[in-house]
Amino acid sequence: MLRAAGFNVEVTRKQQKHMYVRLKPCAGGADATGGSPDARFRVCVSAPLRYSDARIMRFIEERASWIREHAAKMQVRERDREINGASASPTKEELAQWCAVVAAFVPALIEKWAPIIGVSPGKLAYRNMVSRWGSCNVKTGRICINVQLAAQPPECLEYVVVHELCHLREANHGPRFHALLDAYLPHWRDAERKLRGAIRR
Repeated sequence: MLRAAGFNVEVTRKQQKHMYVRLKPCAGGADATGGSPDARFRVCVSAPLRYSDARIMRFIEERASWIREHAAKMQVRERDREINGASASPTKEELAQWCAVVAAFVPALIEKWAPIIGVSPGKLAYRNMVSRWGSCNVKTGRICINVQLAAQPPECLEYVVVHELCHLREANHGPRFHALLDAYLPHWRDAERKLRGAIRR
């Protein structure tokens, strides 16, 4: 770890010709970019094996303005996500885990609710969707569930399943559709409120 231009700098030396600097998220919001208690990013340098600490420190000093500018922009984006109640885009690992969870629970929910509602759904699908929690093709009966529901309370997943099954009775979101939801899930509005703005894009 070096200290240069007011920054704590993590240095990795490799078999390479050039030197690079990048900002990375700092675990737990630790102080990374120079002493600000609000700093959430660490300065990382990848340098050739032969480069001395002094040369790396000069490199950081020459790019201090760029580092501060980009750290500020990244902090603004992070704060915007917090204000909006959203986190960074899900990783491939998260999506795979979520898909496995949703695929494990949805069939049982379909088996429970389809006969109660009086419908026969078609094929089930699980996808990462950025604008809706579920979808239903009323012609084919195909139901698609957003895998991000695995990160929400269990009642939210059940609500979305019932919601899509009800579309096989009522295609539109009219009074009759809402009457079905009221009949089968009296507290469905609570689940709907929990899901508002929770999709990670």
